[in-house]
Amino acid sequence: MKEQGTLSEQVRGSGVEAEMAPRLRALGLKATPQRVLILKELLGRTDHPTAEAIYRAVRSVQPTISFNTVYQTLQALTEKEVINVIRPVVDAARYDPITEVHGHFMCSQCRKIEDELLEDPNLKKMDSDVSGSGKYWVAQRQILWIGLCQGCKGEADRQAGGE
Repeated sequence: MKEQGTLSEQVRGSGVEAEMAPRLRALGLKATPQRVLILKELLGRTDHPTAEAIYRAVRSVQPTISFNTVYQTLQALTEKEVINVIRPVVDAARYDPITEVHGHFMCSQCRKIEDELLEDPNLKKMDSDVSGSGKYWVAQRQILWIGLCQGCKGEADRQAGGE
């Protein structure tokens, strides 16, 4: 995975956690302990977890939390553009705390998703042109490459060479 520099520091920095409740309130969301816990869990991860994975993690801290609460919170955070949802056609929806325009690579074998920062200014201009055109209401931006990660490709090459 590429180093995300200031973007990673901004999302996962020590100041972010203290600002979660006020940030939720500023967006018109109640800052319930469950929402703060779910947001804290997501901001602390880099693996683009599914709703189920987040549910398992927060349930270990708050055993009475329901999957429905986790899912509805993720939906609300997505609608308020606090997080992004990645909807690959080959897997369950995944959640990402980085909302800047960037791409993802998903391994079709192990299902790992990695951020791919796109530094091309033309991409950001294209996004701005489409979003600001007035013709469209952009609900989601997604650039997703699907293939084999280095580990799975190496394993596939080893197996093919051994047969």
